[in-house]
Amino acid sequence: MPNNAPRIAFTTLSMALAMTGTCLAADEAAKTDEAAAPAIVGNPPADHPFGKLKIGMSYEEVLAIVGKPTSESSWCTGKQHIPFYFGDDKGRAEAQFKGMGKLDFNAGVTMFPFRICKGSTPTSLIYIEYNPEATGEAPK
Repeated sequence: MPNNAPRIAFTTLSMALAMTGTCLAADEAAKTDEAAAPAIVGNPPADHPFGKLKIGMSYEEVLAIVGKPTSESSWCTGKQHIPFYFGDDKGRAEAQFKGMGKLDFNAGVTMFPFRICKGSTPTSLIYIEYNPEATGEAPK
């Protein structure tokens, strides 16, 4: 009967290395998700309207501080099709302000027949980008 010990050792070592690689890939994916966390980009002065904003504020609170946006857009993120997903980020809304920058919000979604989705009412502030040279127009 042939000695299978080297073959078994090699197979075990290969499986251990493959599992380590999978764990490392999962760690890298987790780091990517962390990068998508709410953020403030730029350094708005404290007396500037963007300097008074806080992540998590409602859309109405933000408008009371900053005023009406120059342009707005909204869209669905794709998570609205996940059957048991109850998170806030099924939709996104973006508000552009001339001379100030842009703000991103979680948004509600409206579903139409044939799996058509439209972003609707902005809910909570998740991203602030201060840019005094902003044109107020959405990038094309």
